[in-house]
Amino acid sequence: MGHVRLGSLPRTRKWQQVIDLLGSDADVGEIAAASSDAAENSLAQAAKDPAFLHSFWLLTQIPLAARTENFAAELRQLGLNVGNTPSLMEVLSAFGDAIDRHARETGAGLRTDFGEMARMAATEALGTVAGRDLPGLFGPTADDVKLSIGKLTSPNNFSVLSRDFFSRLTQRHLDYYLSRELSKHVGPQGRFNSIAEHTEFNAALERHCKEASRIIKEFAGGWYSKKNYENELTPSEAGKFAHVAFKKIRNELRKRRDADG
Repeated sequence: MGHVRLGSLPRTRKWQQVIDLLGSDADVGEIAAASSDAAENSLAQAAKDPAFLHSFWLLTQIPLAARTENFAAELRQLGLNVGNTPSLMEVLSAFGDAIDRHARETGAGLRTDFGEMARMAATEALGTVAGRDLPGLFGPTADDVKLSIGKLTSPNNFSVLSRDFFSRLTQRHLDYYLSRELSKHVGPQGRFNSIAEHTEFNAALERHCKEASRIIKEFAGGWYSKKNYENELTPSEAGKFAHVAFKKIRNELRKRRDADG
């Protein structure tokens, strides 16, 4: 099976500006916004990635499956190979496998780095958000898992899930490019005097993407509730939402950069 990479840091004017910012005392918000702007074309193309689109569509469907009488059977209908009483870890493992399998079947056998980022972001988001509501003392039962995931169908909870997914994916996408350059700026003469400062920058980038993704929380729940009521939670509609979501995040990153300036 092939593997398509997004490529090394492009030698364009916008990416040169990002490199210049890394060599200056620009804050993480300015760098994140500039990186998002420079990566816009690649992101527009990557947003068509089968694994990305299937990841988000499954995030809309798995909570609905948990509201049915036979959760396991509904998951299998969605392509998740689980047993009759799946644990959260089993659901997450099957979720990742289903995304990977769909990408292979619809993408001419090719996997992309962006698709892999989407798969990991979606799996982490579902596990994190659903896991918050699970009992931790004696271990959750299959019924606990079903109930917790089913709660994600509420507008507010789906908003939290969507924001977590897009925040993680945005951060991974920017870091995919920035990581090629950041290591060159560690040392006495660089932006980062130590690996610890480099790590702090990455954590700040993650926080910045989380803050910028707040815009997703403001409209995801209403969209989900409306489309579910109208029985229109199709892969096509999910893809349209994902496109708008990324556009809103990019706009938010720019706003934050301009406000800081």
